[in-house]
Amino acid sequence: MRNLNALAAFRDVARAGGYAAAERATGQSRATLSRNVISLEEELGVRLIERSRRSFRLTEAGAELFARCDDLLAQIDEAVSMVDSEQPEPRGLVRIAIPPSLLQLGLGEAILEFQMQAPKVRLQMEVSNREVDLRHESVDFVIRARSRQDYPLDFVPVSLLRMERVIVVHPRWRKHLGPTLEETLKTVPAIAWDGLSGRSHWRLRDADGALHDLPLEPRLIADDISILRASILEGLGMGIVPRTYVEEDLALGRLDLVTLDLRPTESIIHAVHLGRHGMRPAVAQLLDWLKGAAKRMARGSGTS
Repeated sequence: MRNLNALAAFRDVARAGGYAAAERATGQSRATLSRNVISLEEELGVRLIERSRRSFRLTEAGAELFARCDDLLAQIDEAVSMVDSEQPEPRGLVRIAIPPSLLQLGLGEAILEFQMQAPKVRLQMEVSNREVDLRHESVDFVIRARSRQDYPLDFVPVSLLRMERVIVVHPRWRKHLGPTLEETLKTVPAIAWDGLSGRSHWRLRDADGALHDLPLEPRLIADDISILRASILEGLGMGIVPRTYVEEDLALGRLDLVTLDLRPTESIIHAVHLGRHGMRPAVAQLLDWLKGAAKRMARGSGTS
């Protein structure tokens, strides 16, 4: 067995009883989970899951593999944790990349707290929105926020926090809000996070949970959360931002919440690395520290 990530994905899907439930439980996208399971089936040369739109069922081979691998993977996790706990004091250089907006959520404080607890660890932190190439750059892991985790099979995402995102607008646009978001965008300009040649899109859900891609021609495109918030506060248009960044603005009436037919998908804050095989103790311990810090932050904010 050369791909434990694929085996773990199969275990997660089988344990959850389906891809949608596994997506919610693990934070990995349905596409990533499916690719891993298909890869495992191709490697073993046997079908593990009977697929249909109305039902989910393990094949006889799948049921037998799940019964054995669930305990096996638990033992591996336990063994890795035991080895990590017996390592000497972590030391050496750890290189990570993180967007500036995520540092403001409390992750920056958590990273500094780790360094206080691990004085022999040196940290090189790239704070930018640049897309880091994990395979070819000297980075141990990156921290990102996305609504989907469609990564290659050799990438390992580690979910940390989930952020509610909302559409907000200055009160001056209140009378221009239409019955639907698409109608509203004909009179209220959009402020977008990214785009190509002045165009962009919003990925949204309707009341039934179905996904929609709404094309935009934004008035402003900026990959900085502070600029986005400031531009919306100035009344340049409406935009999608994590609710935590505008909670006070909403409470004080500086911004209005736009709740029409479509709502933004939530954003999953996660770390991404290339697997624990060969991972240095300092890197593994920082990852574990961030997972613990994220759980404390989620309990404090009431999020998951």
